[in-house]
Amino acid sequence: MSVRRATLPFCARAPADRLRDVARTLWHWVYSNVHLAQQTYHVLDAITFRRLGPGLLPADHPWVTGVCPETGRFIWPDNIVYRSPPKTEWLGPAPESDDGIAIRTGKFLGEMVRRSIVADPEIPQGARRRMPHGVNYLHGPIHYNGCYAILNDFEDGMFHLSDPAFAREVRRFARIERRELTIVFRERRYHPGEYAWFVAFVRSHLPWYANGNGPTKRRVLWGTPAPYANVNPINGSWVRDLQQLRRGRLDGLLRPPLSPGRYFRERYRGNQPDFTFLERFHAWAQWMLISAKGFQGNLAFTKRRRIEPEHWEAYRRGDGDWPTSYAVPHPFGRIATVRAARGA
Repeated sequence: MSVRRATLPFCARAPADRLRDVARTLWHWVYSNVHLAQQTYHVLDAITFRRLGPGLLPADHPWVTGVCPETGRFIWPDNIVYRSPPKTEWLGPAPESDDGIAIRTGKFLGEMVRRSIVADPEIPQGARRRMPHGVNYLHGPIHYNGCYAILNDFEDGMFHLSDPAFAREVRRFARIERRELTIVFRERRYHPGEYAWFVAFVRSHLPWYANGNGPTKRRVLWGTPAPYANVNPINGSWVRDLQQLRRGRLDGLLRPPLSPGRYFRERYRGNQPDFTFLERFHAWAQWMLISAKGFQGNLAFTKRRRIEPEHWEAYRRGDGDWPTSYAVPHPFGRIATVRAARGA
């Protein structure tokens, strides 16, 4: 592994760390794919088998507005469970405050839920509502009941997640709280190739599937648009909340703000400053699968032809290039060479 020059004080790596990396990565690949199959069943249940329709929530429901009934203010800043010390220099524009980042991220997801509360007439699936109602609804428990960890950039993410204590705390949080955790990055300028590698890095250190969402023009692997780059390791806590919605138990949908200081109380210092071959291979293999799907690309639960008919016609005529995701380079060359070729 060719190591880039780190700006954070990573711990030294021992030879045994490389063996542990391989064993952990392979185990997490197996476990996360089995877990993903279970999550996929629940999504299909919500959009196909027992389809959730529009209008299941009122317009002022907290899953839509993000306003906590107990406090009368947006819940998202109160659910920031960890924030790293902000850096002072940024590649892109300086970010908002951490509270502002959480609010912007939460509002974006709340708007997805809003598109499914209109029942008469229903917003047809297309440019105005890209996702099925079930997919829109599941973002309610992710943004409202879920919590946030705010870090500087992908190097900061590696600095934390390659510390076994931080990864254990993420798992402990999920086990005890039964909430989703979204990792949001302050830095808004980044190379999509680095982001794709980072998503594979997250999947090697945590036992769940993860999406890389962000503000780039094209998607990163299976990710979706977002105002700030964020990774959601999907632990499955959303399933229970969606089942409550199906049963009409609206009073059981809301979780109170999480009391501060209960998690992530240590100082963290990881030991992996760059991506391994297996992580780069994983990102490339995902890209190859996306590429093999042609025009459909990285969309899983909706037909791209249905929501982008004009692009489909252009694609059929051969007018232009229509991939939904950035291409990921193969892992068989030196990582330094890849970065040099793209000017990273």
